[in-house]
Amino acid sequence: MNLILIRILFFCLIPIGIFILIKAIQLFKKTFNGKILLEIPYLQIGGQFSVTEAGNFSVWQKGQMFKRTPIDKFKLYIYEKSTNEQVKLNSSFLRPRTNNFSTGRMEFYRFYAPIGNYEIEFREGSNVSKLESLIGHIIPLQSADLSKYSIEIRESQPQIISLLAIPMLLVGMFGTIGGLVLGILADQIFK
Repeated sequence: MNLILIRILFFCLIPIGIFILIKAIQLFKKTFNGKILLEIPYLQIGGQFSVTEAGNFSVWQKGQMFKRTPIDKFKLYIYEKSTNEQVKLNSSFLRPRTNNFSTGRMEFYRFYAPIGNYEIEFREGSNVSKLESLIGHIIPLQSADLSKYSIEIRESQPQIISLLAIPMLLVGMFGTIGGLVLGILADQIFK
């Protein structure tokens, strides 16, 4: 095969890799930056929100960084208001996190909800496992200022899509960088 044709094929990997990289970044952004349906301070003990389009949603805790949050002091419940039916909350598999060095957010539940009005309530109990609670008590952290601790309900996407973004990111980086390097070194590789 002609060396120029091989080099062109390798350089064609660059725009394909960039396209895949952009799509992967967009998927990651949806994981962390879904539209906020409700943000309530922990001290408020509950709140209400409406779902206008059925879909996947996530529950995030938001508070000060490097402080002990009250996550092990309450149990979270979400009810559909008209039927008083409890929404099944699934623990977040990877528990995505994001921060700005003073406050941080962590996802701890996901759920599916049809169109309707919902009520969220904090009751006595714990949102974490016994192992997580034990580890949390071993680490010497100051308690968070509860007036700065809140719970957010956000629009989300299925977790499988977030997991697919990881290999897409790797393929995109390999396509971009590999296409450039192999395109430049094609004459040395294919003598």
